[in-house]
Amino acid sequence: MTHGPDAVHALVEESGWEYPVSVRRVEREHALANVQVDADGNSIMVAELLGKAEADRFESYDDLVTKLGPVFEAESKRRKVGLFGRIKQTFLGG
Repeated sequence: MTHGPDAVHALVEESGWEYPVSVRRVEREHALANVQVDADGNSIMVAELLGKAEADRFESYDDLVTKLGPVFEAESKRRKVGLFGRIKQTFLGG
């Protein structure tokens, strides 16, 4: 299964769209779709992912990777915390 920016690109291809494509269009059509964040199987809804990205449109596949890559990396890191980190997040919110 694809993950990271390739998962969003797969949604664009599935929809039969060509670049450039607006973030709003992707969000409107696939808001509740889950895309895999990383190879560990973590996933996120498209609406939540695009809300974290600072982009209005994707001019090309490379542009999509450039704009969404850091968002996927940050989300993957956020989810890869150990036991102590989870306890800290639960009780301290950090």
